[in-house]
Amino acid sequence: MIKNELIHSSEQIVLIPHHQVTVRGELSYHYIITCLTNNQKYFLKVQKDNDHATHCNYYLRRFLAQDGQCAYPLILAPGFDYCGKRYHIYTYAEGETLEGLPGKISADEWHNIGRKLRNRIDELSTVHAQQYSDRNQFVPDSHSAILKRKIMLKLNHSVFSEYSPGMIEAAGDKCMLILDSSSFSRPTLLHMDIKPANIIYNLQTKTVSVIDFELARFGDIDYGQVQILLTELKEYGEAYDQYIFPELTKGYLTLGDALHIPKFQCYLFYQTACNLIYYDERKLPCPKKMEALFYKLLQTLSKG
Repeated sequence: MIKNELIHSSEQIVLIPHHQVTVRGELSYHYIITCLTNNQKYFLKVQKDNDHATHCNYYLRRFLAQDGQCAYPLILAPGFDYCGKRYHIYTYAEGETLEGLPGKISADEWHNIGRKLRNRIDELSTVHAQQYSDRNQFVPDSHSAILKRKIMLKLNHSVFSEYSPGMIEAAGDKCMLILDSSSFSRPTLLHMDIKPANIIYNLQTKTVSVIDFELARFGDIDYGQVQILLTELKEYGEAYDQYIFPELTKGYLTLGDALHIPKFQCYLFYQTACNLIYYDERKLPCPKKMEALFYKLLQTLSKG
């Protein structure tokens, strides 16, 4: 922090564990860094192997307000080793995650949070790059080529061994055809992990912040919207289902609509497959609605 001129050499700091994460099979913590002299706060975040945040950082800086604050986390000290792990130091967003808000605010305020969150997502969609990105770097490949590679890799996962190999292969082949004949947006900044734990609401200022760009990338704008559609199936709680999700999808395609559009079928198939893998690898129960949607898409896409 001294090296990056975040604090003076005489400053004293306190590390407060924020929440626990698993990195390469080991338990770790993200921390809140509090400076005892000036009371400034920062966020010390473990860098995971698939962390995509660094190549978004330059673009997020465009949203700095006149007071120097940003509604998105900015990396202030990139990639350094601490206690045997790799960390970033970020700006700290004051407030509570949506997980901690039920019972504290009114229905009207929940709706307002949903509208502000939609505005944040739309704001991010105005950020474009010259190339699409994959694995935290820009690549010359088309969006079609990137996703085709990812689909074929994911479908080889052992979690799909319980399904008919013929159906899996046929669905994968159909996705290849769909992607070859689809059109895509300019490389657009997509958060790709919209969920209550990544949304911060400040009860005093009434501002909404979006954090954790670990899965962010530059891709087709419809790809990001599909991730939002699938949050309806993830059992994030009554407040999210009743207030936030309707605001995020108002004026956009519904999940039912998306199921009848080939490109969206392909995106939904891939992203539900990713979810099945996620829950399987962590030995967590996959939401039944997610499993059901994957199988429905498998049946649809494998028919040719």
